[in-house]
Amino acid sequence: MITTMRLTILVFTMVSCLACGSSPTAPTPPPTPQPPATVTITGHVTTTIGGQALGGVQAALGTTSATTDAGGSFTATMLPQASIALALTGVSIVPRTLRVAAMTSRAVDVDAIGLGGLFDMGFYRQMVRDDFDFPGSLRPIRRWTKAPSIYLRTVDDTGATIDARTMASTEAALRESVPAWTAGTFNVATLERGTDTRERQAGWITVRWFVDASVGKCGNADVAVEGGTIDLYPRVPRCRCDGGPEIRPRLVRHEVGHAMGFWHTASNDDLMNQTMWTCDLQPTARERYHASIAYARPVGNSDPDIDPAGVVTLAPMRVH
Repeated sequence: MITTMRLTILVFTMVSCLACGSSPTAPTPPPTPQPPATVTITGHVTTTIGGQALGGVQAALGTTSATTDAGGSFTATMLPQASIALALTGVSIVPRTLRVAAMTSRAVDVDAIGLGGLFDMGFYRQMVRDDFDFPGSLRPIRRWTKAPSIYLRTVDDTGATIDARTMASTEAALRESVPAWTAGTFNVATLERGTDTRERQAGWITVRWFVDASVGKCGNADVAVEGGTIDLYPRVPRCRCDGGPEIRPRLVRHEVGHAMGFWHTASNDDLMNQTMWTCDLQPTARERYHASIAYARPVGNSDPDIDPAGVVTLAPMRVH
């Protein structure tokens, strides 16, 4: 009987506690992490081509500045921020500006164009920024950000079949030229032949043939446009090789240079010059060198060497 009474009292007590509306205490949330009072950016600056350490370069992050040591390193302390402009200047480099994240202390590896050697600012502006045809234009960099696929049409605009020798020569030049113009960054992703087209399709370049010799040109191309075209004119006598294919491989390589993002240059020795005296020619050493710098920069990089703060969309442009 005593046990029964005790059990009744215990049940009554529990029911009474539920009825009074009490609930378990909610756990205390952890404190919100506070950003550090300051952050430290440790930078390492090297040349864009070759990766040599750059000593004596001034590195400015907002109002904070430092100088790289002989090993190319610098250290700067500042208030934390989502991003900050890093400006590099010095007698050994082309001035360089880019943005880096600075919410926490971190290491940053950056590169700059080293002066001397093969680098020629005048030539770079011609080939990369269209300063030959349009002096002073200094366009932002246009280039591919992935390997292009190429659709090589087997017929001209009248439906006539392109001869096998010209097709083989053109295909070989297309395959060889993409890695040559991109410093080996990209090869042709895929190459298809047919009577169709891949115009306006992302990731593709369509090579087309036209028979109108009155145009007075050998070819033209969209400059770094996905879904763009390369147009070739095999009926123009000066566009052919003597006893060879109907289109000079040199011309194909020149138009691929445009398609990969490059413009005309002044010297007759350059493949990107409009002179077409020889049947074939590879990009010169200085063309490859300056192309490799362009392909080490983001789309929209502007003169002299300023990376865009955000994504830059460039309107299509076309040259021959």
